[in-house]
Amino acid sequence: MERVRSEHLKFYILKLLLKGRYTGYGLMKAIEEETGFWRPSTGSLYPLLSRMREEGLIAEVEGPEGKRWEVTPKGRELYTKATEAKRKLFQDMRESMLVFAKAFGRTDLELLADRLGRLQEQRDDLGGIAILFLELHDALWSLPPLSEEAKREAATILKRARDELRALAERLRR
Repeated sequence: MERVRSEHLKFYILKLLLKGRYTGYGLMKAIEEETGFWRPSTGSLYPLLSRMREEGLIAEVEGPEGKRWEVTPKGRELYTKATEAKRKLFQDMRESMLVFAKAFGRTDLELLADRLGRLQEQRDDLGGIAILFLELHDALWSLPPLSEEAKREAATILKRARDELRALAERLRR
């Protein structure tokens, strides 16, 4: 996991700096807050910030609040071009999940791997509502062991949501 983190730290820094200026410590805190678990070490962050400055991706600027990092036009361009890296990451995740699913007979993970491809599509129009899908998943998995009656009730709830979304899609297509 550490290898994956270090390879993507540069793009995480650029993403944050596209939103505003940060100190090195501020970047560490922001990453930890967003991920909920990962706080890059000073030994990985500060040398990377220096390299990124040398590459012309970021600049250190003096402001009323002291020295902060900001993204440069070259850094903004690199982040934009990172689409291919993102596509490859999704493809690698999907392929790894498919191999795991096949090896352990997990058809549910095969279906999930198929749908992972859809996450590559940028759907800004979905805004914050797509996160509800993940929250729905979490709510389902938080249920205690289900009786047959509870399984039927949960299935009814999920089918109703599915059917309503399909109906909305049909209305919008007209």
